[in-house]
Amino acid sequence: MAAPEDTAETKQDRDDGVQLRIDRLYRSQAPKLRRSLRARLGSTEEARDLVQDAFARLLGARSLQVVREPEAFLGRIVRNLVIDRGRRRSTRPTHVPLEDGDRSVPAEQEDDLEVEQLRLRYQAAVAALPQRTREVFLLHRVDDLAYHEIASKLGISRRTAEWHVAEAVLRIGRELDRE
Repeated sequence: MAAPEDTAETKQDRDDGVQLRIDRLYRSQAPKLRRSLRARLGSTEEARDLVQDAFARLLGARSLQVVREPEAFLGRIVRNLVIDRGRRRSTRPTHVPLEDGDRSVPAEQEDDLEVEQLRLRYQAAVAALPQRTREVFLLHRVDDLAYHEIASKLGISRRTAEWHVAEAVLRIGRELDRE
């Protein structure tokens, strides 16, 4: 039976050997893995994070002493991390990076504000239409009347009713495109 000091020294030597193998493995494999993941994921930051996670798992496994091909083992860890990442992304909503950095208004609230502003601009564009055009447009779009029903109700031709609706759509579109 070995003395306690021998056992502690042997364990330390093994740990040093594992650390040295991991250092060498990191220096030789990390740049390759980052390049490969960056090309695959399209993000340098995500590639760095996955490589770091892979080496953290490798260190946590502490089985490098018995692994014959540590590069292959590391490659398997990376593949598993990429698979896990894909699963997580498929089950949660996608992240859309903000162009302006941090915003004080949450995205949903901002979307609601934009929709409200668009609605107000649309109402103003409809209100700015000539009276007859606005009347025909509202009968068609709001009251859901067919062109022949509008023509009969207003005493105009069907073709004139169609023209007023088309004119309204063009004017409203131009007005909304201005901003």
